[in-house]
Amino acid sequence: MSRIFGHIAKMETDVNTYLYHVQRSALIYDEAIQDYMNENIIRFDERLKEIGKLRDEADRLRVSVRTKLYAHMLIPEVRGDVWELLESLYKVIDVTKKSLENYSFEKPVIPEFIKADFLNMSEYITKTVDELVNAVSAYFSATSMVNEFSNKVRFFENEVDKVEDTIKRTIFSTDKIQTLAERIQLRYFAEKMALVS
Repeated sequence: MSRIFGHIAKMETDVNTYLYHVQRSALIYDEAIQDYMNENIIRFDERLKEIGKLRDEADRLRVSVRTKLYAHMLIPEVRGDVWELLESLYKVIDVTKKSLENYSFEKPVIPEFIKADFLNMSEYITKTVDELVNAVSAYFSATSMVNEFSNKVRFFENEVDKVEDTIKRTIFSTDKIQTLAERIQLRYFAEKMALVS
């Protein structure tokens, strides 16, 4: 019996560490976007590498939790739900990394007059992920709080959508952006950022 409880305790530790990695990836993402907007590319590249390491570690933890769930027959009635939840959270880290990689590869020039909008979107993305992690954590420990955190996730996700729309409206209505290609690229980056939330 103590072996079963030992596996459960280890799995709980892995899940908590996993959630920490998801939350941290959003914080690093926000810092990386700030670095990019402030043209601190060296620091931006360091943060991109940091998210890559977090993603690799989260992947290892995800596999570890899955192994414990299925090999030790832990929480059989909801293990599929738990696994699906962890898979969905992994996509958050993966999308943050891909979004930053796109900045690194394409190096878009963000006009000064919309940098604040991109920064605002990044801040709302961080808040969305933070509340998502709180909701998942509550799912395991305080189910009565899940709905409250989920409502906050929806609120901040909606704010991200509003900022995305503002950016798109601005870039396609201003005469400060010269070419259609620049407008399309900026729209693309706004859409890719919004995917994180």
